[in-house]
Amino acid sequence: MERMTGTRLPSLLISLNAEKAFDRLEWPFLFRLLTTWGFPMSFLSVLRSLYNSPTSAVITPGTVPTSFSVGNGTRQGCPLSPLLFALSLEPLLSAIRHSPHITGVTVGREEYKVSAYADDVLLTLSHPSASIPHLLSLLRDFSAVSGYKVNLEKSVAMPFSLSDSICREIERSSGFRLTRSSLKYLGVWLTPDVNGLHSLNYEAMFKLLGEDLERWGREGVSWIGRINCIKMNLLPRLLYLFQALPVWVCPRSLRQLQSQIEGFVWAGGRRRVSKYVLYRPKERGGLGLPHLYKYFQAAQVAQFVMFHLPQHSQRWADLESDLFAPDLP
Repeated sequence: MERMTGTRLPSLLISLNAEKAFDRLEWPFLFRLLTTWGFPMSFLSVLRSLYNSPTSAVITPGTVPTSFSVGNGTRQGCPLSPLLFALSLEPLLSAIRHSPHITGVTVGREEYKVSAYADDVLLTLSHPSASIPHLLSLLRDFSAVSGYKVNLEKSVAMPFSLSDSICREIERSSGFRLTRSSLKYLGVWLTPDVNGLHSLNYEAMFKLLGEDLERWGREGVSWIGRINCIKMNLLPRLLYLFQALPVWVCPRSLRQLQSQIEGFVWAGGRRRVSKYVLYRPKERGGLGLPHLYKYFQAAQVAQFVMFHLPQHSQRWADLESDLFAPDLP
């Protein structure tokens, strides 16, 4: 986004919304794809047994359920399902990457067009007036053979350096919903201005966590249970943001939330143990209450460690290095 804004390149950030993605995958396409890619027959035989005439039923209390056959989609709850779906989506992603008619955003020597995680696809396209018709054509062709279908009305695009008239034309011809304020991808709000990332993600998260602490505080939970509640519910949500969005976070905000956490643990009453014991790791005789600022620091250090890995180990690290060039991060 910073590159698209800084270079004034006419471009679009597009978040594709798949319509019941895991339920629409066509099995003939999947097995033909796996065979073409050289998966062993022993593996394919085992996989075929999982998809051999499966049935489902809707259970309604007081009625006898009627089974019906299932002819497409990946098995719900099967650990293989996300991997199979990712493999089935790869031909589309590869076609987008290698299409000469779809142009991405070039940083250094690399052209970036698509990012994907399971069924969440994010496209970075330049010259959208020329790129989008070819993208829509690819989506239609891929949908015809695989069952994958994009819900255009729920897909969102964010324009960069595009006039209002061009935006209206893109919205009319493509069916994408355009927004100039924010776009959500993998639980993170993206904004045209990088300065808006903190307020839209961290400040909103701090407010939500504060409300949760206030609501949980009304429940009759022991103070050990409250510490576990912080570890299992609050910390993972913050840690995901620390890792997925490595931007500056106001230490004062973290200290304020940390103070709310301490008040929640003691239910507004007096402290039962010293802070030293409260934050000390369990294996050293403490209670292991998470210290948010230390977790934030550790997450940032982990990001910088990635820059010291061999080149091409992490594509995002290569991207950041190119943005820093000729200096090193």
